[in-house]
Amino acid sequence: MPDRNTVIPPLLAISPAARDLPRWVARRLRQENLCAPEDRVLVAVSGGPDSVALLHLLHRLRPEMPLNLGVAHFDHGLRGRESREEAEFVAALAQKLSLPCHLGQGDTRDLAGREKLSLQMAARRLRLNFLKDACRSHGYQKLALGHTADDQVELFFLRLLRGAGPEGLAGMPPATPEGLLRPLLAVGKEVILAWLEQESLSYCRDSSNLKRDYLRNRVRLDLLPHLREYNPRIKEAVWRAQALLQEEGRLVAPEAARAWAEVVETAAPDFYRLHLAGFFQLPGTLRKLVVRRALHQVLEDYPLSAVQVDAVLDLARGGKSGGQIPLGTCIVARAGRELHILRRLPPPSRESGLLPSCPGRFETGGWSWRLDSGPCISKASRPREAQIAWMDLDRVHFPLEVRYFQPGDRFRPAGAAGSRKLQDFLVDRKIPRWLRPYIPLVLSRGEIIWVAGLSLAEEVKLTAGSRNLLELEISSAGVGTGRIWEMLQACRKSIT
Repeated sequence: MPDRNTVIPPLLAISPAARDLPRWVARRLRQENLCAPEDRVLVAVSGGPDSVALLHLLHRLRPEMPLNLGVAHFDHGLRGRESREEAEFVAALAQKLSLPCHLGQGDTRDLAGREKLSLQMAARRLRLNFLKDACRSHGYQKLALGHTADDQVELFFLRLLRGAGPEGLAGMPPATPEGLLRPLLAVGKEVILAWLEQESLSYCRDSSNLKRDYLRNRVRLDLLPHLREYNPRIKEAVWRAQALLQEEGRLVAPEAARAWAEVVETAAPDFYRLHLAGFFQLPGTLRKLVVRRALHQVLEDYPLSAVQVDAVLDLARGGKSGGQIPLGTCIVARAGRELHILRRLPPPSRESGLLPSCPGRFETGGWSWRLDSGPCISKASRPREAQIAWMDLDRVHFPLEVRYFQPGDRFRPAGAAGSRKLQDFLVDRKIPRWLRPYIPLVLSRGEIIWVAGLSLAEEVKLTAGSRNLLELEISSAGVGTGRIWEMLQACRKSIT
């Protein structure tokens, strides 16, 4: 629990805070170490009052805190002419302030349809990806966002309605280790509007903020005014509750970090393996924190509910391997004595293709294949790379077929006495069920001769009598297959 003497920063009142806002922001930046002189800071500006105020405030503070500022704006493609006018407004504002401006746009509806996301979630993902890319591409160390105390309060009730746990209810932090800054997080919207009016600064009004189609708007327009009838200082009450929850989170963070290091393995980008033997030695609270952290690593700010976290814990407790839970763009899968948490893969390919006998490079099924041949060389010089297979050329029949797992497939691994079901082979190699449909297979005359990355068939392995060699190399021909190969090798290494 937080100490009784914990000081919760007060919200800024409308008077006289509007007059003092620049001085307050400067003091906060220094006291919280949010920025250092000469930092390159990209300011995300939608054109609305909050982000416009943030840009002006940071720009005016440059004499006492010299920051190298840039402006970024993203058009979500949802409001036609209004969106274009906002982009023009932001570009003109950046030019007026003599600041570099980075503009981006995306098709939010297309992403929402493909990934089965709400429009708001899809818009947020596109926007954040653009902002992070802009930071990387142009060398910005910090990304400043215009979230205010009102956004924090709205988020509290949104997550409460969805059944979020303490971590979710604690809301947004004022800064993150990755360089995300929210300098106005303790400032009320009324202070922002009063300061803009005082300084005669213009901004855009987003008409979609008045539509009740979105839950956030209904919370702001309907729920919060109703709650003010019970507590006129509801904003301050929520702020204090969130500050206390954040303080509690900071107190348990060291224990949670130790628990994470003990039971979670980062197997590949967006792929986490949770070792259940150690996991169930942890106290219940730490188990939930570990699960939430793993999910957030993949999902970022997808709103997790306590019910969803409990469902993941139930899957971990269940004795049956192979069970799965979809959560947004994440999949949680039970794999033996592990729980796998990973970003969802595209549907398995049903494409098959042929590889000719001539040397060269060919593409099929999202993979690139390189064929070469020559006389056999000494065993000591054979490559160890999993993506390369060396076969007895005289036992291979062309064209080779490339396809994926089919029910009933059989395979005789090199060194085995006889053939067996491919599924049983993959189980023994601890390849999880969710990954098996993605592993490319190479066949000769209908017989599997290479389970790519795992094993050759006995029939084509090199022997003392082999005279001619076929070298077959597989590599990724796209982002999707690159992820699959990384995950396959991560699973392969766990058993070698």
